[in-house]
Amino acid sequence: MAGLFIVSYQIGDAKPGAPLFHVNLSVNTVDRTVGGSGQVTQATNPPLNIHVSALHGEYNYLTVQPNESHILVVAKGEVAHNFPPPAIGTILLPVELRLVLSHDWKTGTAYYKYPNVEGKQVTVENAPVKAVTPELLTP
Repeated sequence: MAGLFIVSYQIGDAKPGAPLFHVNLSVNTVDRTVGGSGQVTQATNPPLNIHVSALHGEYNYLTVQPNESHILVVAKGEVAHNFPPPAIGTILLPVELRLVLSHDWKTGTAYYKYPNVEGKQVTVENAPVKAVTPELLTP
């Protein structure tokens, strides 16, 4: 692929109670950069719905064996976290994303960290990644 293209991923395996990270990225093959946004959801009570903005990063090709290449995407983003009452205010908390993708950008595994509703970092490792039809994220 050359130039600029858009790819969307579902990260996670959709097991009951497991988080899903929906990511929409634009990929610039000239600069080897990525940018976009995402949404972490989880079917819990209350449901988790965290919007990740300003995802940005870069990618590189990894060749493990002569005929086995992968793509490593490393990106960072932000989540707006509101302080619970009686405090007032919002801060931006970091999100980290690392994808190891197949040479065609369609499948792979992911490592990511995001802040939960209390602002504590949650780490997810070895989550399956699959390309999906681009979707609009709900506000």
